[in-house]
Amino acid sequence: MAISLLTPAPSAPMGSLVTHDVTIVTTRKLAQARVMGVPPEEFGIERGARSIRDCNYCFHEVVTKTEAQLIAEGFDAGQIRALLPHTGTTEIETLARDTVEEHLSATAGGGSANAAARLVRITEHYVRMDYEGSGRPCLYQVITGGDQAEILRKDGKDCITPFDEMPFAATTPVPVTHRFFGRSIADLVMPLQREKTALKRGALDNLYLHNNPRVEVAEQNAGPNTLDDLLVSRPGGVVRTKTAGGLNWQVVPDITTSIYPMLQYLDAELEIRTGLGKQTQGIDANALQNQSATAVAQVFSASQMRIKLIARVMAEGVRDIFALLHSTIRKHGQREETVRLRNAWVAVNPRNWKTRDDMTINVGLGAGGKAQQFAQTMAIANVQKELLAGGKINLVGDRQLYNTAAELTRLMGHRNPDQFFNDPMAVNPQTGQLLHPPPAPPQPPPDPKLLALQARVQVDAALAAQQAQIQQQKAQNDAIHLQVKAQGEIELAKIKAALDAKMTVLETHLKAAVEAGKAQRSYPPGARKARDGHHYLPDSDRPGKYLLVVHHG
Repeated sequence: MAISLLTPAPSAPMGSLVTHDVTIVTTRKLAQARVMGVPPEEFGIERGARSIRDCNYCFHEVVTKTEAQLIAEGFDAGQIRALLPHTGTTEIETLARDTVEEHLSATAGGGSANAAARLVRITEHYVRMDYEGSGRPCLYQVITGGDQAEILRKDGKDCITPFDEMPFAATTPVPVTHRFFGRSIADLVMPLQREKTALKRGALDNLYLHNNPRVEVAEQNAGPNTLDDLLVSRPGGVVRTKTAGGLNWQVVPDITTSIYPMLQYLDAELEIRTGLGKQTQGIDANALQNQSATAVAQVFSASQMRIKLIARVMAEGVRDIFALLHSTIRKHGQREETVRLRNAWVAVNPRNWKTRDDMTINVGLGAGGKAQQFAQTMAIANVQKELLAGGKINLVGDRQLYNTAAELTRLMGHRNPDQFFNDPMAVNPQTGQLLHPPPAPPQPPPDPKLLALQARVQVDAALAAQQAQIQQQKAQNDAIHLQVKAQGEIELAKIKAALDAKMTVLETHLKAAVEAGKAQRSYPPGARKARDGHHYLPDSDRPGKYLLVVHHG
């Protein structure tokens, strides 16, 4: 990135600007809340405490940080370098946990040549005390270093910091009434393990004596080499005696027949104490012979009862862990984060978490095996189906149906129910609208009176339409009749006119013929012939007759 500097270089002429290419590196620190397990040998609490939340004092020995890491965190460098390195060879639990002396190798890693890598033990003390002299004890964190418990300094100040709550959560599988420390599963089974060890050892010793029994040797039958031969036991070995049959092998009674029932009794006792048995360790409970399905389910439930109880007790510790996580994120959250919640990306701003009133920590624990949970969930689904069929949509909605379907999907082993069902509450983060909105609600049923009125109106409208259609058809027929009649009259008029014309022509011809006849009758005898070049002469022989005289040219 080129940046223009307003101050010119000494060698540059006045009025000119000098530019430089610089690279800017921006470092952003991202914080995160983490849950770390604390080894029991590194944690301590006051003797009379019943819980971490209400105790007055507890401590945590941090033995995993090197000298360089502590100095980088801001502790006084000279004070850290003056502390002795942590050896970690005095704790019994640490030594018992090391299988290949890895702890010794880790502590020996920082020698004089690499002092910055040596482990230094610091102790975080959490104590309620009246440090300010106000008469009200408050919780403080005090950090000390080394075996001398010297208070460390950070940024020039003693490491005495006010704290809101204990940053620890503890749980135990078998709690002891009114005590902080409970009992582990090992505490329950170690006595049985010792008894089984003694029984197995006795059974093995009995088998050893069966394979290699003791022998009775009379002194008069023993030679100088007899005892030496007996001390060396080998297959096909030779034992030298003075007389034949001088050795009397002792018969060892078989006690394994009484040991095996005792081992079975201890196994049953172990199952009662821990809840772990054959039915819960990979063998299908339905494969038991000569037992009904109900009996098998009862055996399975009884064997799982103690395990479920232990899980529920341990869940209280998980609840405390998430409460501490919520408090830490709420206290130190600086900006809004986008996280994946219920298979949807949701914007979360820890700065808006003012109180914890609306938060409930739910630890996911079942109430039986998956088959039993699946059957119970299906029963709920059937009830929902009946409610919907009965019109009780106010009791069962889309969200309840989706929850049932998601639970069935989870019990079937699928982690993401959105592969099979759409979440009705899923929101588009860009538009803020539902991704899968519900369909429009059905219209309420109409009033029967209104239906009857609508039917009557429809019938009247149909009758009116039919009547109008009849009238229209009648009008069309009348129009056609008038048209045909008009055309007939026109044709008739045409025929009449033609006839009249013909009659006129005939009358004209008739009149002409009549006139011609009249004219012919009006000529005197022989006038017409005379007109044509002929003439008549009276016949003297016949009175009243005429003779035609024709002239030929």
